[in-house]
Amino acid sequence: MKRLLISTEFKHLCREKVTFIIVIFSAVLAILAFFNGHLFSETQSKVVKTALQSQQDSITTAATQLPERLSTTEPVNWWQDRYDLRAQAFYVMLNYATKPPLAQSPIAIGQADVLPYYFRMLVQEKQQVVQQYDYVHPLNLLLGQFDLSFVLIYLLPLLIIGICFNALSNEQHNGQLRLFLLQGGSASQLLTIQILLRGAIILIPFLLISNLLFVLVRPHIDPAVLLSFTTIALLYCCFWLALCAWVNSRGKSAATNAAILVTCWLSFVVVLPALINTFITHANPTPSRMQYLDSFRAHTDEAKKAAEKTLAQFFQDHPELANANGSRSDFATKKIATISAVEQAMQELDVQYHQIQQAQLDKVMWLKYLSVATLTHSMLVELSGNGLSRHTAFMSQVQMHHQALKSFFAKEIVKANQNGDFSPCKGCNARPTITDLSTLPQFDKHFSTPNVSFTPLFWLILLSMLLIYSTFKNVCTLTRPQATGRRGGHID
Repeated sequence: MKRLLISTEFKHLCREKVTFIIVIFSAVLAILAFFNGHLFSETQSKVVKTALQSQQDSITTAATQLPERLSTTEPVNWWQDRYDLRAQAFYVMLNYATKPPLAQSPIAIGQADVLPYYFRMLVQEKQQVVQQYDYVHPLNLLLGQFDLSFVLIYLLPLLIIGICFNALSNEQHNGQLRLFLLQGGSASQLLTIQILLRGAIILIPFLLISNLLFVLVRPHIDPAVLLSFTTIALLYCCFWLALCAWVNSRGKSAATNAAILVTCWLSFVVVLPALINTFITHANPTPSRMQYLDSFRAHTDEAKKAAEKTLAQFFQDHPELANANGSRSDFATKKIATISAVEQAMQELDVQYHQIQQAQLDKVMWLKYLSVATLTHSMLVELSGNGLSRHTAFMSQVQMHHQALKSFFAKEIVKANQNGDFSPCKGCNARPTITDLSTLPQFDKHFSTPNVSFTPLFWLILLSMLLIYSTFKNVCTLTRPQATGRRGGHID
């Protein structure tokens, strides 16, 4: 009986033109979404490679042209001299901190199109480096670019609803279900076969093509990542298939089923994420960006006005850099002292912003369970490497690198100033104070990233199992009158 049902349902689907349209549409969506994500990732990779190549070219060029610089008699402005520590620190240094996209980045672009993925590092206030984007919670930009996660979360459920909304209801309302039960068939078995076959013609093309494209176009991808992506996609779509089965098991008309399912789609995919977004915005409002910038400018002006006091505080905090001969009026040393003073003055506000962002993230961690769409999207974005976990780790590494650069130049500039290296003789250029740019601190691109948590998958499994259990109970209730009528020898 089972083979006959599968064969009959498959032949019925093949006779429908809409079946082939859905299969082709699913395949086309997978191709378009993958290549859109792939091209976006390739664009970012090229930018990162260009930045790192320019950094390496700068090191090579400096080593090659050093003899010419040593022998030149033409005047050289120190702020344009790549061999001057001050120029390197504040103006001409090519030193980059980069976050290259991972092989699996086409899965979900996430916020990678708005969050910075590379910085040109100079010795300046860290606020000018790491605060080049607004503090926003992760649901503000939930509707990202067209990628595989967008197709999976928003479009595939609509295709599933479009092909599964009339499962079992047609047979029930045209009388075929009663005839089927009289022949010893099972309504639950019929519904299961219908839902699984219809879901398969949508899921199989999408998953096969997307995984095949990853293997062919991005061969360095980890097979475990593809397995994780496939598992997330299957469980998410299984929830929608279970929801379709549950709605169909209630015995309503096909039109009613379609209306209920579309309402559920709007609730899970649009309304609930918007409500979560609104709640987080009002529960932990982000302070004004203009207020932050005004505070930064005010602290900068204050530090510059009290230059001597700022410099004295700097040497008090860094006694190892104190000038033995008492000459503390060097421009570069004062500038670094001012930078340190501004960073210290802004620390309280930075902590406040960080605490607010962390509070928003903590709420997202729990509220995302209200919507299967938000839950799945968060897993896919983290899996792709474009999520906030990897970005937070990157920004932490950027701040560490910035501190390393500042410490390096502070030490070397004070030392060069004490040695009188910045004071050229009459009629000649100052001697180079840095000749090997490879000695500059380099950004560690192998920063550690937290592992992706797949715990939310258990929530998807639990919801699907509850829907399946309720579906079988509904089907038993739905078919009980027919079974009673059959035992009485008549059908009413």
